[in-house]
Amino acid sequence: MTDRSTFRIPGEFEHQEACLLSWPQFPYVMKGQNYELVFAHIVKNLVNATQVVVNCVSQDLLDHCKEVLVSEGVDVGRIRFTMYPDGSSWCRDYGPDIMVDDEGRVQLANFRFNMYGQDDENSEVAFKCGNYAAHLALEFGCKHIVNSTLVSEGGDKEFNGQGVMIALRDTEWSKRNADRTLEEVEGDFKATCNLKKIIWLDKGVYDDELTTSGVLDVVDGENVFRSSSANGHIDEMCRFVDAHTILLAEVSEAEAEELNSARISKERLDACYEVLKNATDAQGIPFRIVRMPVPVPFYVTSHPGDWIHDTWSHRYLDDKDELDDGTPMPRGPMKMQPALSYCNFLIMNDVVLAQSYWKEGLSEKIKERDSQAMEILKSVFPDRRVIAIDTTALNIRGGGIHCATKQIPLFGKAGR
Repeated sequence: MTDRSTFRIPGEFEHQEACLLSWPQFPYVMKGQNYELVFAHIVKNLVNATQVVVNCVSQDLLDHCKEVLVSEGVDVGRIRFTMYPDGSSWCRDYGPDIMVDDEGRVQLANFRFNMYGQDDENSEVAFKCGNYAAHLALEFGCKHIVNSTLVSEGGDKEFNGQGVMIALRDTEWSKRNADRTLEEVEGDFKATCNLKKIIWLDKGVYDDELTTSGVLDVVDGENVFRSSSANGHIDEMCRFVDAHTILLAEVSEAEAEELNSARISKERLDACYEVLKNATDAQGIPFRIVRMPVPVPFYVTSHPGDWIHDTWSHRYLDDKDELDDGTPMPRGPMKMQPALSYCNFLIMNDVVLAQSYWKEGLSEKIKERDSQAMEILKSVFPDRRVIAIDTTALNIRGGGIHCATKQIPLFGKAGR
């Protein structure tokens, strides 16, 4: 019998064998916002860094995927394709968390999935996503599974590769596993992932709350809503960049004075900083904390007929007339804020794929903030190429580059 105590989940900053993506089943989230084109740009910038594996739900989608990639200059002969009926395109959250040991053996840390606390795990989409990890793990030769009793998503678990995990207490306990005690939740994580320590941060940024929670902000007299969200994920605001360095988002005093959402996020992020500055790794060594500015907010307007608008409406408008804060359900055009973040980057061997937002017609402040964020990433990743990708369409869908990808760790061939 395999000794579980020898296994670990490597840090994302360690060398990886492959990167997994699940190709989206529709091209546009709204008019002018091509969702699958962002996936194509991610793939294009990864092919020289690692083996890229793209999952498609059907042969028709696989054929279409290849056409899009070829049109963007990608040599599809270098891509490995798989086919499993995925229920979404956020493989970070329900993709395989593969653990390794020093002997080259692997096992899967397998969690339950319930559509971010919004659905029954036996619903059609949640069921497909919930079985994705085990199926895709087999594609990489990982046959051994350690099943957790917890509902959890990959986007809310950050590992330093040396036995430490950072996660949001509100998400992992209150929002996903409220039927357990916090001690039970922590015990399951430690047993499943072979952890020595969990650093609990209380809550994530305010704009990553559930979309139905209510109005995000009021701008120029108009309600702004969240376009979509993961309902509380660590990778929107706090990341390990190496085993001893943590990148944490920061909201300035000036920003907090301008928007209610920024004020709330600042309070939460400042509380996170207080926890992290007093935290230590498994050997008792304090972490280095680097602060990352948040993007300058900007908004898009969705209309009936746009995918994001109709999906929002279908999920939330049929059964109730009010949002959770009592605001009447919006039924016409909706002003939305995408899930903006500079922390939702992907580390993949010698490259870091980062999110950026400025384009012609947008505020120069956005351009300046993009540049500031890229410089910080270059400073914490001095030996890697930092590549910026416009991810607005991806963020409108509620996630980002990190959400859309899943690293597969390097492990010995003999141990598969």
